[in-house]
Amino acid sequence: MTTGSEARHIITFALPIMGGLVLQQLYNTVDSVVVGRVLGEQALSAVGTCASLTFFLVSFATGLCNGAGVLYAQLFGAKRMDDLRRSLSTGLLLLGGLSLVIALLAVSFSGPLFGALKVPEEIRAASLGYFRIYCIGLLFQFIYNVVSAALRSVGDSQATLFFLLISSLLNIGLDVLFVIALRWGVIGTAIATVICQAVCAVVSVVYMTRKYEFYRFGKGQFRFEGEKARLILKLGVPTMIQMCIVSGGNVLIQRVVNDLGTAAIAANTAAGRIEGYLFVPAQGLNNGISTFSGQNIGAGKPERVRSGRVKSRSVLVPAAIGLAVILFVFAKQLIALFGMEGDALRLGIRHLRFIAPFFVLFCLYMSNAGVLTGTGDVKAASVVTLAVLFVRVALTYLFCYGFHMGFASLYVPNPIGWVVGLVLSFLRFRGGKWEQMSVVKQGNR
Repeated sequence: MTTGSEARHIITFALPIMGGLVLQQLYNTVDSVVVGRVLGEQALSAVGTCASLTFFLVSFATGLCNGAGVLYAQLFGAKRMDDLRRSLSTGLLLLGGLSLVIALLAVSFSGPLFGALKVPEEIRAASLGYFRIYCIGLLFQFIYNVVSAALRSVGDSQATLFFLLISSLLNIGLDVLFVIALRWGVIGTAIATVICQAVCAVVSVVYMTRKYEFYRFGKGQFRFEGEKARLILKLGVPTMIQMCIVSGGNVLIQRVVNDLGTAAIAANTAAGRIEGYLFVPAQGLNNGISTFSGQNIGAGKPERVRSGRVKSRSVLVPAAIGLAVILFVFAKQLIALFGMEGDALRLGIRHLRFIAPFFVLFCLYMSNAGVLTGTGDVKAASVVTLAVLFVRVALTYLFCYGFHMGFASLYVPNPIGWVVGLVLSFLRFRGGKWEQMSVVKQGNR
């Protein structure tokens, strides 16, 4: 990505990621549609109330792997392949060990946690069963995230699309088998998810080591190196803290959702699944810009980062507007896919139609954040994200318990937070400090 058309590199790299994100959303959507239509509104609420907690657990991997990806991309841009291989083995061992600790703690304290979140009694048992089984798959998710970061750092985003395609198709088949045919209920959905995560992790590791020689480990090469771990943590911990606080904020918001009853939980779950498709262009381009920025900062070409950011927006903004129009027009039909009716259907439609017109703000904010993250300016990116989160959580509680806005308090704060993120990230980008943030220039080996 250090030579040639900036926009072509970013878009070509981002399109498979977008495809993968669509498959991830399809993965979650199929789960929710099957549960909602076959098992009913309460079962969908049981799965939905776990979403913020599972996202919180995965945030540890996502945050650290974003940091690892920055290091991998900069080492690849600087052509330091031995360092790249050693950094990969360190990342796999670091994240693998962390996943086991997190899974153990999550299962041990799940009961008191669900009580503190006021999960309704009628769905608590099903929610606990789903959550505890889901935790078994954390090891596979953490491994997959490291491999995905390693592949994206060298410009291979197509492979992750292939892995997710396999996983999504398998998930659909297992949902039909476990939930519809065998009648295992919510537990069947969780088991299907863990099996798919394991398959995805194994396939991704086999692909990576077979295709890329510099990612193959000889005898004694797969080991943990403290210096590499320090760099991964230096780049990843700020993002990890950022994502954990963000997901922790979502848990606090879920506490509000739970207070509004099972119809609100079901509506919020269905709307969130559909809204996820709207996030795809912004998240895909964010990944593309991040990797592009990392490689070019590693190669000493900040001018290409500036140009790539501007040119990529010419694709990002129209795509976001097109999806927003579709979401607004077909909101009723989309929510109805989940078997929603009555209050849940009405609330879900209101959610989607309010959010759609504002979504371009999120896209512009994410393009700025991609530059900051990819160049290693992770502390600034974290501060911006935390500011957005603070606005969302504070306004959600204020609107719900202060102004008594009910379900609207869950989505009205979002565009306000996006405006804050857009302004702060633009000011940081304009300051130009990200141009001096490359870690490979420090001579770490």
